[in-house]
Amino acid sequence: MEPPRCLVCQDAAARLRYRLRTVSIYSCAACGVVFLWPLPSEEAIRLTFTELYQGGASMLPELRGYYEYCFDDTPTNPLVQTYEHWLTAVERHHAPGRLLDVGCGTGLFLAVARRRGWQVAGVDASEDATRYARERFALDVQTGDFTVVAERGDRFDVVTMWDIIEHAREPVRLLAAARRALVPGGVLGLSTPNQRSILDVVAGTLYRVSGGRLTAALEKFYVDQHFLYFDAGTLAGTLGRAGFAVVDVRREMTDLRRLHLTPPVRLGLRALFLVSRATGLENRLFVVAGTAA
Repeated sequence: MEPPRCLVCQDAAARLRYRLRTVSIYSCAACGVVFLWPLPSEEAIRLTFTELYQGGASMLPELRGYYEYCFDDTPTNPLVQTYEHWLTAVERHHAPGRLLDVGCGTGLFLAVARRRGWQVAGVDASEDATRYARERFALDVQTGDFTVVAERGDRFDVVTMWDIIEHAREPVRLLAAARRALVPGGVLGLSTPNQRSILDVVAGTLYRVSGGRLTAALEKFYVDQHFLYFDAGTLAGTLGRAGFAVVDVRREMTDLRRLHLTPPVRLGLRALFLVSRATGLENRLFVVAGTAA
């Protein structure tokens, strides 16, 4: 098997962090990014997302029904509320204008942005998702690889990537394409799981005290469709490689309303999240970045 190589800086010096049942998690010795190895095939990932958007089996029972929220355009949908929250943060740095959502999925975020006065477009690799976006929301979305679409020359005031970068096999190339798609003064908004989170601290402690035998808790966080795991510092460094500078970074917590949880687990996670808020170990990152001078 090919030795692990960092997806961000391509360095081959990596430290094993966790050995799980099907994959291993490494920390890059050069840039600090945490990454999964070996990577699943592109076909396996494509099939996973096809099943998820079609309501099929999930890799985790807690995510059963998680993607159903992508089809519900009502104010009470917690995903819609999250999108409104993120847009408010983005609008502090740029007034509504032309917006491109990379990995737009079913188009729900674009539908929310359009209501707020944005001129919207999107791109996603899933034919099922983009078809829904066109038919349900009458959106201008394309099916394909964003790095290819970006070469066509359209420019936008804002590019968004919500929970996209952790799936990227070439994250710097993806971010560089986003930079090229922005007009001067444009901004990038993105979200991703926070590797330096209470979930990693607790699950990692269980792993270490058990001599690597207790992996179930880690496998709730390190899933095989997420290739990369950033903290605020390594995300800023990765953005810098593509010509971005962070202008706003926030630590947030997963909205538990979208998860299928038993009452004891829900209560336990709420307790952990209270600790995370007090310690700065929230499990998600939200970033707005501008083009570096």
